[in-house]
Amino acid sequence: MLLGAAVSAAGSARALDAQVSPPRAREGRVWADVRLGGVISSRIGESLSRGMPATLELHAELWRRRSAWFDRLESSFDAALKIRFEVWSRTYRIARQGVPAVSFDSLDAVRFFLSRPLALPVGRIDHLDPDGRYYVVISAALKPLTVEDIEEGEGWLSGEVENKRAAGFGIVIAIPHSIFDAVRNLAGFGDERARAISGEFRAGELSGN
Repeated sequence: MLLGAAVSAAGSARALDAQVSPPRAREGRVWADVRLGGVISSRIGESLSRGMPATLELHAELWRRRSAWFDRLESSFDAALKIRFEVWSRTYRIARQGVPAVSFDSLDAVRFFLSRPLALPVGRIDHLDPDGRYYVVISAALKPLTVEDIEEGEGWLSGEVENKRAAGFGIVIAIPHSIFDAVRNLAGFGDERARAISGEFRAGELSGN
């Protein structure tokens, strides 16, 4: 009983969690800051140090509250951060499409970087009703290993680094995604997920307007 409680407590301490700050206005858009906790657990840190990449996916949705109807999705935004350990330089690298990659010399530095508020643009203010009631939902998913990552690795091993998508499907990639996910989860490489919802706000009352 005590051992089970200890394991449960340790698992919850490592769990990915998310918090959303009150949305704000900037440059004609609605922005929401999400702060993540428990992004790099000891399990993820060990897999990263062994050369297994991880992907942090963020999905933000702007919803309009409607009393007599179902709430309506106004807009959404997606972002993905690829985290990997560069063996040759002994550094951790975080890359995001359209943004210069950044490097760190330790996992603690990566944890600190990812613990800072991340600003996400969730919609345009001029598309919203100033008197409408809105809220933001942000979902975070940390995926320590994906089919695409293994395909990239197989392409590298086969020497086809110029176009990893042309590397073809090896034995591992030929496994259906559902079976691959089941095996991955049993091996301890399952995704970690978190979800956070902001408080309601009116578009015309956003700070920064």
